[in-house]
Amino acid sequence: MGFNLLSAVAGAAQGAVMGGNPLTVGAGALAGGFGGNTTTASGGLGNSAQDFINSGYLNATEALNAQQMLFQLQVQAQSQQFDEMTSERSELLREQNALRDVAMEQRKADNTITKEFIKSIG
Repeated sequence: MGFNLLSAVAGAAQGAVMGGNPLTVGAGALAGGFGGNTTTASGGLGNSAQDFINSGYLNATEALNAQQMLFQLQVQAQSQQFDEMTSERSELLREQNALRDVAMEQRKADNTITKEFIKSIG
């Protein structure tokens, strides 16, 4: 079992990708040089790249989900405001109708009193 220089370089590259600090680069180089081969090192880098792509996709999906939840909350708040406004408008219209009915009854009563007054004069 010897030291494989190409595997050491591949292990160092994998250590740099995995950890990004000199300790992981050195450990990767030693592990690759003494025990690894270029096939497993390149496979590890391929897996790391796929993991990076997957995590990016998952992060984008989570961001879209958060944006969708925010949109739903905004729509719900807008719907609630609309419901409150229409309820208030309906109540105001009911009050106007009641006041109009009372005013009409008052006019009828005034007309009756006026007719009685005219009869008493004439």
